[in-house]
Amino acid sequence: MTYKRRPPSSQSSDTLKIRLCGKDEAPLSMKQLRDGLYQAARELLPYDKNYRARSVTLYLTVIDEDGRPVRLTRTGEIKIFPYKCAADDFDA
Repeated sequence: MTYKRRPPSSQSSDTLKIRLCGKDEAPLSMKQLRDGLYQAARELLPYDKNYRARSVTLYLTVIDEDGRPVRLTRTGEIKIFPYKCAADDFDA
């Protein structure tokens, strides 16, 4: 018998789950999503000096005005590298 490997539980003690919720579970507007992400960043400020995040994955189901899922990019993925490049600071 073959068993499939279970993905890591989001309830694991070493995982922080942040949920952004619309009023009465309504879909969030892009502005509400942005504001919620800013709020999440503010909630994490007290931990800024002592901790790092190993990885962050944000899954979004984006919908149109009729509630149908849409894909915003061809690959369905956006990669963001928030670190600053030393070459950007180099004065030539």
